Amino acid sequence: MTTLSLADARAGFSKLVESAVSTHERFDVTRNGSRVAVVLSADDYDALLETVDVLSRPDEVAALQRALDELHDGESSTEAEVRAALMARGRLGE
Repeated sequence: MTTLSLADARAGFSKLVESAVSTHERFDVTRNGSRVAVVLSADDYDALLETVDVLSRPDEVAALQRALDELHDGESSTEAEVRAALMARGRLGE
């Protein structure tokens, strides 16, 4: 993460925004040496909000943990197995 003074951020704001969008870099903005703002792309901000939303629901966190445990234990399916299961349930056309 790059740190910029408020004056520097203001002077190069268009380039700062373009860099945040194209490289997904986040920029700390300081005023009088103290961190006061962060510039990041809208997509990255939305992803953070979605992550916070998911992590705020204990049932979702538990489901994610179970999935990670299954993966760690080698309990995974191939693409062909998943495709066959979805087709058997009528959730995937041929």
